[in-house]
Amino acid sequence: MNDLPDLTALPVRSLLLLEASIVTELRRRELVRTNNKPLGDIAEHIVWLARGGVLEPTSTKSHDITTPTGQRIQVKAMGVRTVAGGKFSPFRSTDFHTAVFIVMDATFAITEAWEVTAARIQEAALSAHVAARQPTLSQVRKWGTSVTAEMQAAYARIDD
Repeated sequence: MNDLPDLTALPVRSLLLLEASIVTELRRRELVRTNNKPLGDIAEHIVWLARGGVLEPTSTKSHDITTPTGQRIQVKAMGVRTVAGGKFSPFRSTDFHTAVFIVMDATFAITEAWEVTAARIQEAALSAHVAARQPTLSQVRKWGTSVTAEMQAAYARIDD
């Protein structure tokens, strides 16, 4: 990664333009589907590479992927957290079979990935603030089955 430009010398506007250019290129490669921060879209693409099936349109309620066997998977991702209590984005519905949670470090390497059933997600505390269930990383670790190796292997193929 020594071939990366020195970003410390760039003004804020240039950094923002660079980020927009990166997202545009990721869209061109069909790795992200929105102009949002790319981590969530990249995580969906990783799970799709691992499980196959259909990457659902962004407007699909409750799930991101439907596997060839009809399993509906919701995908959540977060960057590295220093505390195990970091929260994933909220679930407003549990009309899916399982959720795959991907955690990446500061270099965007997958450090852990967990698969949790929808029934377990319903055990997460209901947050009145967001009117949804919002599991913590420590809950996901407790309830989930590790799929780290599977997701890392799929991620290794993302540039193919």
